[in-house]
Order: sequence, then structure tokens, then C-alpha cells
Amino acid sequence: MPVYIRKNVNFTPPSIDNFPLEDDEDYITDPDQLLDRLPQPYRMIDKVLSQWYDEVWQIIEKRENERLEESRRIRAPQYECSAQMESQGRACCVCDSVDGRYIFIGQPRGLSAVDVQTQEKVASWEEESVDIHYVKAYLIGVQVYLVVTIDDMGFARLLIFGGDKFYFVKILNEFQEGGTKLIISKCEASRNGDYLGAMFENPETAEVWLEVYKLPRDAWLNELESVLIKKEEKSEEDQGTDTQAPTDQEAPTPQNEVEPPPAATQEESTGGEKHTPKLSPTSVVMKLKPPPSMSGNPASSIHSACQKVDSGEVIGTGVNHILTPNHKDMRKEVFAHLHDNLMEYLPKEEEAEPLEDVNFHFMTAGRLVPTGLEQQSQIGLPTTIAVWWKGSTHVVHYSLLKQHKDFDVKPDLVWPYLSPVTSSAISDDTSLLAVGFENGNIIIWDRYLGIQRGIVNIMDRVKIVQLTFLDPNICPQNLDDYQPYRTKTSTYLLALCDNGALYIMMSGPGLELDPICITPPVESEDDIFTMVQPIPGMHDLLITVLKSGKVQIRDTLQGTVLCEPVLPKSHELMTPWDPVVAVGAMGQVLFLKGNNKDYGEEEGGDQSESAGALFMYQMKLFPTLDSYMSRKRDKVSQTVHAKIENRIEALMKERIAQQGLRKHHMQERWGNMKEEIWSILQYKDMAEKKADNRPEIHYKRVRNLSQTPGSMGWTPFFRN
Repeated sequence: MPVYIRKNVNFTPPSIDNFPLEDDEDYITDPDQLLDRLPQPYRMIDKVLSQWYDEVWQIIEKRENERLEESRRIRAPQYECSAQMESQGRACCVCDSVDGRYIFIGQPRGLSAVDVQTQEKVASWEEESVDIHYVKAYLIGVQVYLVVTIDDMGFARLLIFGGDKFYFVKILNEFQEGGTKLIISKCEASRNGDYLGAMFENPETAEVWLEVYKLPRDAWLNELESVLIKKEEKSEEDQGTDTQAPTDQEAPTPQNEVEPPPAATQEESTGGEKHTPKLSPTSVVMKLKPPPSMSGNPASSIHSACQKVDSGEVIGTGVNHILTPNHKDMRKEVFAHLHDNLMEYLPKEEEAEPLEDVNFHFMTAGRLVPTGLEQQSQIGLPTTIAVWWKGSTHVVHYSLLKQHKDFDVKPDLVWPYLSPVTSSAISDDTSLLAVGFENGNIIIWDRYLGIQRGIVNIMDRVKIVQLTFLDPNICPQNLDDYQPYRTKTSTYLLALCDNGALYIMMSGPGLELDPICITPPVESEDDIFTMVQPIPGMHDLLITVLKSGKVQIRDTLQGTVLCEPVLPKSHELMTPWDPVVAVGAMGQVLFLKGNNKDYGEEEGGDQSESAGALFMYQMKLFPTLDSYMSRKRDKVSQTVHAKIENRIEALMKERIAQQGLRKHHMQERWGNMKEEIWSILQYKDMAEKKADNRPEIHYKRVRNLSQTPGSMGWTPFFRN
């Protein structure tokens, strides 16, 4: 069918001016205009209600989505407690012994030791008006422990537990009449109890300082051993006299009269302090004050400032200069005058907080501070203490073997940094030292070799809150291809950030510090970690406590939640921000302190007993931890010292082990020798034939050698 199209016909769009105008009051185009506009103030009320309704609806949608995500999430199994220790319901703090045999429980009016396996009280030490809030135990001998406690009044006590009894040693800050009452807020000892550090505070003058003590550990062990021997001999004599009964009915004479037990025995049964055996006293090694502020040299003149400056043997403290405070103030005024128009854009200077907290580590000798490295008597003993104050940018090392005066101690090594130090950690053998900073950086030092293993940035604008070295037996140890012996040990470092994120990084020979996030940053404040601690004896498991009160057991390398120990419904975790948690029997038993939710509502009765209880969990019965409990863990030393004898022995063992393989290679080599010689002869014959068939080339003699290309005459240096 033909289609006829008109020619020369153009389409003209309608003019914009001809479009009809929209009527604002046309309720057909806008459904909201069906209703008349409300007058004031009802219009404002309607607007507020509509906005409130939208916000509420958003909150409802958010909660519904969270509830939906929570229902889809795979929840970890929850396990209930195995036993309840109601007699220890007033426990304020709990710590485990290093070998896992006992747990020490701090209570109002004293301290008690409980056997982990039987949950029975072994011994107790009691004192009126003493509320123990901190307890820490150190293994100083065979089943002999040094127990450090701090009560609610700030008094620090040293006790020794051995032979199922407590022996009181001393009070570090004992109050004397007419003197000033001093408070101890932190007290920690070295790994084997050779040295002890205590932070003192003077409430009247607001001064703080650190005192380091030398503990006579060997003398204490000998004295306790002699006391135990005397008690055994006396008990045998008492048993012998008891068997001999009087034959006649005469009145008892002073010779056969049974005397009451001595006062010492009575006091020891109740844990008294008066009649305990007299032990060797401790000695003060040094006293350290916080570093001075960077305000300038307090000298009144340049001459006196030059006299106060030392010889400069120790650098990095930032105080060895002659810049006076007046000079610094003048420089600030000049800068403010020159940049008056830009001063408002500078960030405001924050007032420096007083240094009220100190952190320190006792370390053995190393290449960084070699004092005592060549002394055989100092092997395995602390020789150096590393100190850093909260808010400072320095890590200072002091030698423990030098004689120091009070508050007149010169450091042996200073590490200055740009960012304030926020955390630090040291390995069990003190060969590795990690330092965390406010800007998210971490530095790992190999103290034994005196080198730096690496620097890593976890995340910008994130503070490193906690650092922990893990046992190297969970880390793969890779040997080099050439050396048949280890030169370094690889280990994992666990880092906790202030945003709730957990990172793990591997430090080893030839490895880069690549942090791996095992737990992402938290969104809710209730999910922030208040406690992250590796389980003793099983560092591939972590016990974590959330601010909401949840207790979780996680896989260290993956960060997944394996199980959750839960308290009875009638109890809740005591102080989730500072929980009372301890692990005994080398990771087999878990102890949690729970408070009764209905405590205070009961009328009558002893409310102290109903305040709470200490709950025990047999972690070896948790099904999700069976693979971890049965896993074999070999002991790996973090310090590798390969002597020349050990190296030669390792090389000889490797050569002897390869003897059979080398003999097989020699036989195979002799078998291939004939074919290789024949190939060489064939190649030689072919080369001779090619040389015979090569054509001869005759070159014409050139008279002037200077005209031949490539000769020395062409260069301008050899022209006449």
C-alpha cells in the first residue's frame, strides 16, 4: 500500500509561553492540598509531630534491622558453671599462681589461698580493717610464691606463701606517727621476684615517684626452709612426749605440765603479723621522679644554666639545654606578633595533664644496655628497668647494677619519640620489647641482639591501648635454607585499639609486620573490650570481657567466638569495666565473680553472704574447646643464642644425615661421566671442522695508520 508523505512540512513545537500555568491551589495536582492549611500555632504543632513521627519510625526500622541481623547471626554456645563457691562471695580480686596450683583471693579482712582442683581453702591471712583490692602472685621457688597486695587505703604488703601457710614480710608504705601518709597505687615485681617497683603518691603535695626495691629472694627461701625444718622437728618431739602418759595420779609438776602452744603458732593459724619468722629486709635500689616538663631551664642566668647542663653522655631527654623559660616566652610573643592574623586558625594548646601513672618492665641484659651481659652470675636475672610515664614521649632505661642516690639517677639509654607512649609489652624472656603510641604506630625492639625488628602503623588516629606477646609455640618457625639452626624466633603480637579493634601481627626473621584485623571496630559502646587476656598455657585461646558483661572465649588467630561462659540468671558479672576473672590449672578451670541481682532487697539475714559468689567453670568439658585442649604444644625458646659449638654440631649432623644421599649422587655422577666426556669430544671435533672450512680473509696494508678507522690516531688527544 503506497504511503504519501508531504514534502516541505516542518514540525513546530509549541511555545513555552503557551503552556498553562500551574495553580498552587489546585488540589487535584497536589493531594496534600486537599486539606486547608492550618493556622498558627497548630501548623507548628503539626510540623513537630510529623518530624517526631519520622524520627520514631527511623528508630523502629533500625531496631528491627538489628533484631533481624541478630536472629540471622550464628550464636556461640553458652555453658553454665560447674560449681559455685558461696564462701568466697565477698571476693574483691582474684589471681592465679604461675604454675596453676592455687588461686589467691583478696577479701575484706584478709587473703586466702584456694586449691584449684579441690576448690578447698588451703590457708588464709587475716587482718582487721584490711580490704584487699589488688593481688598478684610470683613464683620464687618450688611451690613458694611472693604475693603482692594493695588494700583500699593504699597500703602495699608483701607476703610469702609456702608450705600451705602465709608469711608476712613487710608493709612498703607503713605509716609512722608524725610522718606523712603515703599511698601506693601500683606495685609489680619481676618475673622471678628479684626486684619490685612501687609507685608512691603524696596526697598533701600531689607528688608521685617510683621506688625500685631489691628483694633477697634466695635468702627468703633459705630462711623459710630452716623454719619448716624446725617446725617438723618440734612436731616430732611433741608427738613423742604425748605418747608418754604419766603413771601416777600426782598433781602435774612444772616439768610434766603441758604448756600452751606458743604465740607464734596461734598467730599463724589466724594469719597474724607479730610472730612470723623474721625475714631479711628489702633494700631500695633507686627512686625515680617523673620527667620535667619542657618549660625550659629554670636557671636564673646563662652562667648558672651552663653549670646545670651535664656532659651530654645521655641524649634524648630534652632537658639538657640552656634555653630559659623567659627566652621561650619571648619567642612565643614574637611569633604571635608576626602571625597575628593567623593565630585564630591554630589549634588550641591543651593543658598538659599531670603524670600520675607509670609503667615499667624489668629486663635481663642485652646488646642495648650491656651492663651485666658478661657476668655469669647475672644470667637470667634482671639488670635493666625500662620506665615510661603516662603522657610522656620517652622510654628511659636504667641499670639496676649501679649505685644510685635518691632521685639522682642518670639513665643509661633514652628513646625519644614524636607521639606519646600509650602501651608497652615485653616477652616472657624479656628479649622482645614492643611500644605502642597514640598515633597508632607500634615499634618492636629485639633487645637481645640490639636491633629494631620493625615499625608498623595499625590505623591513623587510633590509640594503641594494650599490647601482648603470645607464646611462640603457636607461631610457625621457619628455618632458612642454608642454616640448619635457628637464628631468631617468630612470635605473634596482639594489639588492642581504643576503637575496640583487635589486630595480630607476626614478628620473625625476614618478615614484614603486616597487621591482620581479627576483630573489627565496634559500633556500640557495650561491645568495647574491658579485658583481653591469653589463657595461660594455651595462647591460641583468648578470654575477653565486654562492657555489657559478656564473657567470651575466642580463637586468637581468627578472632571467632568459640563459646560464652554464662552466670546464673540470678547473678551478673561484678564490675564489667574491671572484672574479677582468673584462670587456673594452666587453662583448665575458669573463675568468675558474680553479684546477686537482688542483693540489697532482702530483709534480714547476713547480706554479705548473699552479695555474690565465685563461680567455677571446667573448660576442659566445653565441647567447642576439645580440639584446643588436645593440641600438643612444644616449648619454644624466644631467645636464640647459637654458639660456635652448637653451630658446628648442627652442621655435622646435617652432613651425616645427608651421607646416604650424597653417595647416591656420586654414583649417579660417575654413571653420567662417560656420556658427558663423549659429548665434549664430539663438540671439539665439530669445532675443528668448522675452523678448517672457514675461508681466509686478506687485508690490504695501509701506509698511514692514522687514517685507518678505529685506530688511536683518530682521537683528538693523539694528534700532532
